[in-house]
Amino acid sequence: MDDARELAEDEGNGALLDDGPFSRAGLPRPRGLGWTGLVRAPESLDEGLDECGNKVTGKWMPKGIDQELWERIRGATIEGCLGTRSKVLKDFTRACVYTRDYRDLADLRRILSVLRELGCDGWLDYKRDCDTARGLYGRGALYWYSVPGSMVIEVPRWSVGREMDREAPVPSDTAVVGHRVT
Repeated sequence: MDDARELAEDEGNGALLDDGPFSRAGLPRPRGLGWTGLVRAPESLDEGLDECGNKVTGKWMPKGIDQELWERIRGATIEGCLGTRSKVLKDFTRACVYTRDYRDLADLRRILSVLRELGCDGWLDYKRDCDTARGLYGRGALYWYSVPGSMVIEVPRWSVGREMDREAPVPSDTAVVGHRVT
């Protein structure tokens, strides 16, 4: 084997692949749709619950990324500059950058800022993990979003998850606090 070639371990069967440009990111060669390349930040994730009993973790979902942008997102995650973990679709069209708490707007803005600095210039959608667990997908599943090139976090006009929270019984020992972007 040529020493100049970079090798990456195939997550599926432990075999080594000569994967050319994909080896720069340490990822297995894409073999169709699906997620790959999950990386974690140095700190552990502390999953709490909100006033409706939902997990508070969520994710920014940049679209239209390429291998080079994924490598920057991956590196920033590993260095602890982004969220708690990141992953990318095998075709490198979408990534997920996980956050600790969808209610922590200061942290969401910090992560949004880093994503913009890394080159995520398009629409950035934000979805709560509890809404993914509920099976919510598409535009109605968004909890926050940011328009192209913006540092502003906006509330969608309509969100299935927000509607479901309004209908959910609130535990008697918690107070409902409104979500406002300031």
